[in-house]
Amino acid sequence: MKKYFVIGLGNFGFNIARALEENGCEVLGMDIDRELVQRAKDFISHAIIGNASDREVLESLAISDFDGAIISIGQDMAASILIALYLKEIGMQKIIVRAISEDHGKILTLIGVDTVVFPERDMAIRLASKLALKNAMDYLPLTEEYGILEVVPPKSFINKSLKELKLSTRFGCQVIGLKYYANGNYNDVTEKNAQIKIAPTADDVVTEHSVMVVIGKLSDIERLQNAD
Repeated sequence: MKKYFVIGLGNFGFNIARALEENGCEVLGMDIDRELVQRAKDFISHAIIGNASDREVLESLAISDFDGAIISIGQDMAASILIALYLKEIGMQKIIVRAISEDHGKILTLIGVDTVVFPERDMAIRLASKLALKNAMDYLPLTEEYGILEVVPPKSFINKSLKELKLSTRFGCQVIGLKYYANGNYNDVTEKNAQIKIAPTADDVVTEHSVMVVIGKLSDIERLQNAD
C-alpha cells in the first residue's frame, strides 16, 4: 500500500487526500486549522493538527518512508517553499507542490521539487480549450499540439464503421475509445445509459448517440470535427 503525506487540507488538499484514500492509499493529512482536520478525519487514514513549516514537527513524524508528499497550503508561498525544502532534506521520495504563481513555481523547481502543479490555471486552460473546440465533450492536453478529446461525431460519420471512416488516413487521428449513450443524454454517465469500449476494432460502428475518444494533433482533430 502506498503512503502519502498531504499538507494543507483546504479544498485542493482535501480532495487530493480523499481521492488517494479511495484509490487504496494510506494518507496522513496535516493542517493548522482544527476544523479542516476534523472534516478530513472521516475520509482519510490519519489527520493531525500541526504546523508543517516547523522542521521539528516534520522530523517528529515517521514520514521518510512515505511514497510522496503533496503540499497545498493556500496563498502562503514562503511556507510552501520552506516545507518543500525541509521535506527534501528529511528524505521524502517525491514532492508535489501546488504553486500560486509562475515565480513560485520557478523557485520550487530550483530547489528540486519533483512536480509543480497549477490547478486553477490548468483547469482554466482545459475549460477554454474545450469550449473553443467544436463538438468537444472533454479535453485532456498532452502537449501544446497534441491532446485527447471526446468528440461528438459529425453527421457524416453516423452508422459507419471505423474501417469505413479511415480516420487515421484522412485526418491523422486515432479513435482510442467509443462511448455509447442509450438515451442521447451526454450528461447521464450512469452505467445504465453510458457504455464505453476501449480500443475499438475497425468493425465497430459510430452510432447516433455515440462519442468518439480521439487522440492526435489538435489541428487534425479540428479538421475531423469539421468533416462533412
